[in-house]
Amino acid sequence: MPISSRASPQTHDVYFAAAGFRVYWSNPNHGITVGDDGLAFTVDGAQRAIGWSDIAAVHLQIAALGSAANTIDQCKLDFTDGSAIVVSNATASGLPSPAQTPVYRDFVRDLHAHLAPRASGAIRFSAGMAAWRYRTLMITLVIAGLFFIVTPLGLTLFTGDWHALILAATGVAFVWPFVVLLSKSAPRAYSPDALPDELLS
Repeated sequence: MPISSRASPQTHDVYFAAAGFRVYWSNPNHGITVGDDGLAFTVDGAQRAIGWSDIAAVHLQIAALGSAANTIDQCKLDFTDGSAIVVSNATASGLPSPAQTPVYRDFVRDLHAHLAPRASGAIRFSAGMAAWRYRTLMITLVIAGLFFIVTPLGLTLFTGDWHALILAATGVAFVWPFVVLLSKSAPRAYSPDALPDELLS
């Protein structure tokens, strides 16, 4: 959806982590200030100031946490020095929270409102899963659909036993949430002035 700029600076109490393998009992990294000159935050005790020209890429995605119904929203920011942070709608525990979701959403929109007039092609905007993972999950879903839905329907037609339809209905209930999640997660590029709202809970 179109986004509009807002007064600066604005501090968003979102939680984030340096990209890469990190284990926190309680994530101490939260709070990113979005200003006219760029971003300011403290990550793992180190203060950082990132100018808009220091952002190389922005990537939005949702990730399943054990099931298609339990997801986390993530915004990865890659910087020109090779470092990166991953912002999410999680709390200090690393789990998504209904209270943090609007805070995260507001940050993403504010970020893009500042980037939109500065996006000259130097910053890559992408969304969704990695292409290889998307293809792998698509194949997995097709196999699951054949096993859990098509096979019970075939048994019903072949044997006349309508009880197999219960298995087919269960299969639909199991597979469909993953179909919806996968449809939102197709790998693609997007424009900073037209956010993919399906990736913002």
